[in-house]
Amino acid sequence: MAEAAVNFILEKLRDVALNNALELYHVKDQVDLIQRELCLIQCFLRHADSKRKRDQLVKHWVSEIRDVAYRIEDVMDTLLLEIDDNQPRSSGIISIFKNLVKIPSKLEHSDEIRNIKETLEMIYKRRIHLGITEMSDDSVDNDWLPFRPTQLCDIDVSEVVGFDSDKNKIIKHLLDRSIQRRTVLSIVGIGGLGKTTLAQKVYKSAEMERQFDCRAWLSISQKFNLTNLLREILYSVDPQMKFKAQPVKDEDLPIELKRSLNKKRYFIILDDVWTVDLWNRLRTVLPDTKNKSRVLITSRSLDVAMAADSETNPYKLLYLNEEESLDLLLRKAFPHKQPNYNPPGLMKVAKQLTKKCGGLPLALVVVGGILSRREPSYNAWNKVKQTLDWHSEDGEKCMQILALSYEDLPYNLKQCFLYFSSFPEDYEMSAKHLIRMWIAEGFISKDGVATLEEKAEVVLQELVQRCLVQVVQKSWNGDCKICRMHDLLRDLAIHEAKETNFFTIYSKEEDGSHLATKPMRRVALQFCTLTTTHDIQSKHIRSLLFFGKCITKYHGLKLLRVLTLERVRISEKEAIYEGGLEGLINLRYLGFRYCELPQRFFEFSFSSLKNLETLDLKETKVSYNNQSTGYSLWQIPTLRHVISKSPMYVPSRWDIFKNLQTLKWARLQEFHELECNIVLRKIGLELSTDSGKVWDVLKDLLIRMEQLDSLAIRLESGYVKFGIVGTNDMPCHETIQCLYLAGMWPTGIVLTLEMLPTNLAKCTLASANLRQDPMPVLERLESLRILRLLEDSYVGRDMICSVGGFPSLQKLELESLPNLQNWHIEEGAMPVLRHLKIGWCDNLCMLPELQMVTTLQSLNISHPSPELQRRMQSEDQYKIIHISSVDAKR
Repeated sequence: MAEAAVNFILEKLRDVALNNALELYHVKDQVDLIQRELCLIQCFLRHADSKRKRDQLVKHWVSEIRDVAYRIEDVMDTLLLEIDDNQPRSSGIISIFKNLVKIPSKLEHSDEIRNIKETLEMIYKRRIHLGITEMSDDSVDNDWLPFRPTQLCDIDVSEVVGFDSDKNKIIKHLLDRSIQRRTVLSIVGIGGLGKTTLAQKVYKSAEMERQFDCRAWLSISQKFNLTNLLREILYSVDPQMKFKAQPVKDEDLPIELKRSLNKKRYFIILDDVWTVDLWNRLRTVLPDTKNKSRVLITSRSLDVAMAADSETNPYKLLYLNEEESLDLLLRKAFPHKQPNYNPPGLMKVAKQLTKKCGGLPLALVVVGGILSRREPSYNAWNKVKQTLDWHSEDGEKCMQILALSYEDLPYNLKQCFLYFSSFPEDYEMSAKHLIRMWIAEGFISKDGVATLEEKAEVVLQELVQRCLVQVVQKSWNGDCKICRMHDLLRDLAIHEAKETNFFTIYSKEEDGSHLATKPMRRVALQFCTLTTTHDIQSKHIRSLLFFGKCITKYHGLKLLRVLTLERVRISEKEAIYEGGLEGLINLRYLGFRYCELPQRFFEFSFSSLKNLETLDLKETKVSYNNQSTGYSLWQIPTLRHVISKSPMYVPSRWDIFKNLQTLKWARLQEFHELECNIVLRKIGLELSTDSGKVWDVLKDLLIRMEQLDSLAIRLESGYVKFGIVGTNDMPCHETIQCLYLAGMWPTGIVLTLEMLPTNLAKCTLASANLRQDPMPVLERLESLRILRLLEDSYVGRDMICSVGGFPSLQKLELESLPNLQNWHIEEGAMPVLRHLKIGWCDNLCMLPELQMVTTLQSLNISHPSPELQRRMQSEDQYKIIHISSVDAKR
């Protein structure tokens, strides 16, 4: 993590020097010297980081570098704040006087920078005595690599539960005779899931032994030696080559291996492949002679799997379910008992221990091994549950395996990974929420043409591809919408964050009474027991995250970049807003999600938050009685995202915001034609009038938003005016993929395809009062993935989904359609539908022909009619028997 801190500071120094050359002229030479010293130290950090786990002196050396990097960041941020806060707003004698006043401050910073430079010089010299050398990619000593086992520790392959089905599916694919070409199948998952164990079961199966002329198993290291790998494969597929009088020369290995494999149907397993580079080097020597040869790869990275064979879907290994987890735990705890043994009086605590392992086989094996050495009593097992520490001697091997994925991350991804430590256990976080916090922290660099948000999405996707983050829910465009982190990976993140002073986390089990005495850079308070008498006053804090009722006073946080409160109730007496917000001029992210805020909470000038990028008030009710308070927000030119449940007043001339990408919800009191196009990607508008002029200007407004991909319109009164004059009233904007439209359409209006954006992926209609079945039109939207018809959007009785309709629809939601009685689905309609939700459709007494929709995975029906509920349990059961998850509740 020290390498990450140094790289981050170096990038920041370069940006600062480039953008503030004139203001930093008095310290330019010293800043340049610091940059050079850091660059020198940077060359040795990889070696030092690899040794710090075993050498306390090296660990201390690395810690010193990280602390100095933090000091540099503090000085530069303080300087930038002073530059920003003292920009000359006048000329002549007043401006000269202000500059004279700032001289002592400049001298103070100059002394601190000089002191930092001297500290860096001493740190650089001490590396020699610690034996730290420069480490290039090609000069890797295996002793420096972290612990890296080739298979699950202490797991007997025959004892692993839950893998029989996986093994059979993989073997079936590998032996598919219809596939003549050489295929590469990848088993993908986080360390400890049992990828190697599963591959062993496949490799040792009798079917695989009979079907191939030769086989080879290779365990790959992170720093592989290609020559040794080629020789090992050659000797495995052609054992006679070992005994030749003249061994094959290194340079001849690729030719000899390819010649040998050309004659045979081969099966090769490459276990634990870390990089795409390895496959790119091997692909040329593993020939495809169309004889059904096969390669099986295990990897922690989806990127490796897709690079190896883009036509074959990776086999994503899942965590064990509760039953499988309990079975494996008890097998290891009672190795001499029969399978399915249920120890009397211990099942409750066993299930609790199983939950702590989160379905990870390696963790279950470790815990089972601990239990096998304890007395089989409730007290003994409960003590294990209460004191279980994954970083203790017993759990260390498990954490080391998981830590390999973290150590393999590039430095910028390490910071983003560690940020997950700030969120509570089992927390499901919004990807957009997370990404905007990363940007506010400065973790995402500004180079290139892509936006910061697009670059941050790539970072999140990289963590997902490496199996470090789980996708809980995808958005309408297929990107990650909701994500979470496995508990053990979160524990790893917390451990690393605390050790490197990246984040200080206080959970509900801890007392935060000592909060103010610790030097902290980022603080997360998770349902802890702080009272309003405790202060947070560290001038170094960059992030402050509150979860639950844990409000505290704070002051002096001039460097704070991120402040977020979630599910926090703030009363009129709370002091969090008393002058605190107004002084946070370095704040980039301000979030109040699912909070209760007093009416006077925002009775200050937003304009003082002059660097604010994101204001997130999702699901938080805020009263904007004082419109001028709301308008002060729009004096901040840096705004990128403004999200509010209650509509915010927006000035008529708001196209001056060159960075604004998200605006939801907004109330436009006046509509004016824009003088220029704006970069908005998402907009949500609440309209209080149905004036024809408003709709005409609105259409012109939307046309000028060339990058808009999400449009939401909520009508308070009157009628939706689209469709009155004829077709093409709704802008057929090619970039709009998400449409939310809530408001009544005039009687007699018929929905047509021309009234909708052409590339819709998600469509939500509410309160439209359409009398004609909208499905014949909506099913022709070829890109539509999610469709939601809500609260009287359709008031007719009959609905038909025809053959070939909805070719891309994956999720369908019908809610509060009180008149719907007859719904028919023809064979071939909705060929990829996975999720169906029906709610409050009181007159729907019979399910449609869902047996035609073979891809359906879940059916959720809330408040079904008594007749519908009865039929689902009797004559209509054949329609839903193939659906894995069915839930119907009144």
